[in-house]
Amino acid sequence: MMVQGVSINEMLNQSIQVLTKPGVETFERFERHGGQREATIYIMIAAAISAIAALVFGLLNGIVVALLNAALGFILAVAGFYIFVFLVYFIGKQQGGTGTQDEVFYTMSLFVAPIQAVTGAVSAIPLIGCLALPATLALGIYQIYLGYLGARSSMNLDQNKAIITLVLAFIAQLFIGFIIAAIFGVIFAAFGVSSGAIELN
Repeated sequence: MMVQGVSINEMLNQSIQVLTKPGVETFERFERHGGQREATIYIMIAAAISAIAALVFGLLNGIVVALLNAALGFILAVAGFYIFVFLVYFIGKQQGGTGTQDEVFYTMSLFVAPIQAVTGAVSAIPLIGCLALPATLALGIYQIYLGYLGARSSMNLDQNKAIITLVLAFIAQLFIGFIIAAIFGVIFAAFGVSSGAIELN
C-alpha cells in the first residue's frame, strides 16, 4: 500500500529503525519522508488493528458493546494522537522550534503507530492483556523517551526545551481529555436520565 510516495512497508521499516536504534539522528533521517497525511493513515491503521482486536474479543460481552468499544477506541486513538502531536508542534514553536507540522506528525507516527497497534491488540485479549501489563507499561515509558527524541529531532529543540515541550503538551492533553470526558459524561448522564424517564412513562 502506497501513501503519497512512501509505502506502509517503508514506514514499518522506518519504525523498526526508530524503535531499535533510537536517537535524534535516526529520527532526522526519516522526518522528511512523509507528512501529516501519511502519519494520519499510519495511525488509523494502528488504531484499526486495536479496534478489530477489541471487537473480536469483545464479542464475548455482546455485539453492541463490542462495536461501541471498538469504535470509541479507534476514535480516541486517532484524536489523542492528533491532539498530542499538534500540542508538541504548537508548544515547540513557542520554544523556538523550527520544524514543520508535517515533520512532527510523521516523526511521531513512526513510533506511536506500532506501539499503539501492539499494546491495543494485546490488551484486548482476555487474561493475556492483564499478564502483559508490565510489558505495556515498559512500552509506555519507552514511548515517552521516543517522544523526547522525536520532539528534539522534528522541532530542532535542545534537551531542555524538548523536555519542557513534552511536559506542557502532556499536561495540556490531560486537561483537554478531562474536558472531553466531562462533556461525554454529561451527555451519557442526560441520556440515562431521559431513558429512565421514558421507561417510567
